[in-house]
Amino acid sequence: MSLLIRIYFNALFGALGGLAGWLLFGIFIERNRAGDDLWLLGGGAFIGGSIGYLIVGGEALRDLSLVRFCRLASYGLVLGALGGAVGMILGDRVNFSLNRWLGSPLEGSARHLLGMMLARGLGWMFLGLAIGVCEGIAARSLGKLSYGGIGGTLGGLLGGALFGLFYGLAVRSTSGDTGQHVGLFWGAIGMTILGAAIGALSALVQGVFQPASLRVLRGWQEGREYALDKESTLLGRDEHADIAIFRDMKVEKRHVIIQRVGPRYILNNNNAPPEQTRVNGAPVQRSQELADGDRIELGRVVLRFQLRSAQNRKKVSSGSQGS
Repeated sequence: MSLLIRIYFNALFGALGGLAGWLLFGIFIERNRAGDDLWLLGGGAFIGGSIGYLIVGGEALRDLSLVRFCRLASYGLVLGALGGAVGMILGDRVNFSLNRWLGSPLEGSARHLLGMMLARGLGWMFLGLAIGVCEGIAARSLGKLSYGGIGGTLGGLLGGALFGLFYGLAVRSTSGDTGQHVGLFWGAIGMTILGAAIGALSALVQGVFQPASLRVLRGWQEGREYALDKESTLLGRDEHADIAIFRDMKVEKRHVIIQRVGPRYILNNNNAPPEQTRVNGAPVQRSQELADGDRIELGRVVLRFQLRSAQNRKKVSSGSQGS
């Protein structure tokens, strides 16, 4: 359920980013169209930057952590804009090459539509890749960088192809001024789907392959699941903490650090009171190795440590018993 919630929010933020980018594109670029290359670069930058801004900063936005949101979102804005600009230019070049290879099919024909879907899919792959990689860079996580990059690339391919489909069908079914207005409307729908696809698939791939996580059982953001995909993860009330825990003054600003050492995860007390730092009810003076299902108490906040490998073994075991 927590993975589905994460996918939902990532898709929502991506969709809002795609729609906002398309509106900005229409306001600042479309009306002041100069050269084709500048038009493509500017449009791609607006769209990519908007999607990256909300997807990369979305997790901090859910935590209501303004400082962290500004830091993460700035990464998403810059790299998303670069990826969007490259994606728009590449999509245009691929579309041109396909038209030459296919013999310049008539606009609105089935071959033209398929060519547009392929061109936009391949082009927006670069936007998805940039956003997925950006999430890893912003979080300083190699795992998030690789899994996010894969998910974002797949999302860009799927979303770009759907954008090409909707936009192509809209242009095919209408003409003149009406066709232009309908094309703009379906272009907005396509960009919304593009952003949602990048956000959803990025979250899906990361969720499936994340090695371990913490689930909040009681306290701030109850029910939320946080991935442990870094070598060192800081938990506390600090705005810059990897997992920010607010609204409990018994939680120190830099309360504990969870370190990943090979397949092992070790909770280190960062000079917090041991009675406010417990694992399975026992105070932690310095450090404690974690096992799947361990109950971690930081002040009044309760979390459960979950290993992905252990969860998969449980699913396989329950499946074999059921058969």
